[in-house]
Amino acid sequence: MYVPTDLHGHTIFSDGRATPEEYVELRRGHGFRLIAIADHDLLAAVPRGAAAAARAGVAFLPAVEVTAFFHFGTSLAEQVHLLAYFPPHVAAPPLLRRTALWQRGVRVQARWRELVLEWVAGLPEGDRAALGEADLVAMAPADFPATQSTIDRITRRRPELFDAFRRHHIRFWEDDRELFGWDPEAAIDFIRSDGATDVVAHPGRYRDADRTLAICARATGIEVYTSRHRGEVAKTWRDFAEANGKLWTASTDDHQNAAYARPPCGTPVSTVERLLGHALPIEEILAGR
Repeated sequence: MYVPTDLHGHTIFSDGRATPEEYVELRRGHGFRLIAIADHDLLAAVPRGAAAAARAGVAFLPAVEVTAFFHFGTSLAEQVHLLAYFPPHVAAPPLLRRTALWQRGVRVQARWRELVLEWVAGLPEGDRAALGEADLVAMAPADFPATQSTIDRITRRRPELFDAFRRHHIRFWEDDRELFGWDPEAAIDFIRSDGATDVVAHPGRYRDADRTLAICARATGIEVYTSRHRGEVAKTWRDFAEANGKLWTASTDDHQNAAYARPPCGTPVSTVERLLGHALPIEEILAGR
């Protein structure tokens, strides 16, 4: 049996365009029984998403997509993403803010603000004014425009600067060894030590096939279905997961950059029960209560 799920997508808190409320409402309209917001490297959207899901009668998992690297700092460097899922009760702000992943997200927000303001400060005066430098400087890290919102601000106000910003903002991940220089194995250990369940995101995306197989063998779960996986690729990873006793999930990895497409199937009940930590009876989720 499968539960209709979308357990991976993004909001304005990272590189999506939807508010947490819009994100939840779209999925409620599609009839999903269990959803998660998994923004890049921070949990800031979770409290609003959890509140919106409660109003909509949809079960909700606090989640985050953690950035790690294969071969950090070399010519072979590539990002690798691990999804971390907490049980539903961790969405309560007092508990959420005590997690190490929340605290890491606070540092990520501060670093992003610093990087963007550094770039803006180096522009000619007219460009700085057009981009609203004074307003940006006045914003706290938690309120600062995230990746997609910053890109949209630039392309709307000074589109000719987009290529320069794109070259600059890559440094956010590639230069920061403290936040992003760990390998996926270290990230998995960190996720588990924080009380969350680790799932390898879109494994068909990575170039280093041997390392990908190694981390999928180590991980608790594998994201089998997303918008990034063609049918034959998804089948390969589903077969791998089932042959190796791994949890597997079905999601969209939605960034609101294309028409929304549902996953071709749901997530197995056994995976859902593990992710929930038995916090909610599966019958209630299937009934939409």
